[in-house]
Amino acid sequence: MIYIERDNQGDIQNIQFSPGTNLEEISLHDPKLKQYIEQQPNGDEIIQKVLNQLDLDMVRVIEDLIDILIDKNLMLFTDLPDPVQNKILFKKSIRNISNNTSIIEDEELINF
Repeated sequence: MIYIERDNQGDIQNIQFSPGTNLEEISLHDPKLKQYIEQQPNGDEIIQKVLNQLDLDMVRVIEDLIDILIDKNLMLFTDLPDPVQNKILFKKSIRNISNNTSIIEDEELINF
């Protein structure tokens, strides 16, 4: 998610990747967001930060998709290469420690 801070005229003056005071969530499809990024002198740096954040978000989507495919018996966990299995299991164990929640409901998650 991307959150923005607006100036007195309602124009975007800053973007962040987590909610905060005086920040509002903005759609990734909002043309004003693209316009803001294009007009910034450090636009390339902002684009890279946005892409990096989206990549991190997509990793979680892919993990949840794997869980759904396994739950629906469309694939087996063991179909994945060993290094991938190990990474998924390790991330799940770390996530359990921090009590983060999934994009899908907790009861839909597969426990390994």
